[in-house]
Amino acid sequence: MSESDLHSIPPEVSEAFQSAAITALQELTQIEAFPDLSAAERLPPGEVVLAAIGLLRPIPGTMTLVLTANTAAQLAARYLPEGTQLSGEMIDDVAGEFANVIAGQAKTILKGTRYHFTMSVPAVTRQASHAPSPIVADAGLAASLISELGRVLLLVDLPPCPNA
Repeated sequence: MSESDLHSIPPEVSEAFQSAAITALQELTQIEAFPDLSAAERLPPGEVVLAAIGLLRPIPGTMTLVLTANTAAQLAARYLPEGTQLSGEMIDDVAGEFANVIAGQAKTILKGTRYHFTMSVPAVTRQASHAPSPIVADAGLAASLISELGRVLLLVDLPPCPNA
């Protein structure tokens, strides 16, 4: 992701998704998250979990929640009832649920703007490291958050719709 990609998302879109992610983490897990651009596009090496949602509209877009596998597991442990067995499938389901909540809150914030959308169901995948993938290749960074669990990235591709 180049420096120009970091600025390609309109501020109102970036702010909507960042606010939605902070709120989702606070409300669902009581975790405080803060914006952090110091190493915005970097995650520690290793497996990552990608939860992608299609942002459906005349000019479609995408939102992808990117977490290290460790951060995703810790998030699931905080979200699910104590003692829940955390399988890879369960962790992926929680990542998809968080992506869904984040996109839903951003959708509400953006209602009535040129960026309003409806959503697809989340598609969760894993990859060996945070390398470019077809899901996120054209997205820009909407938010980089840091929390006690680690870094959370939100990649968004959401061009304005004319006549909206």
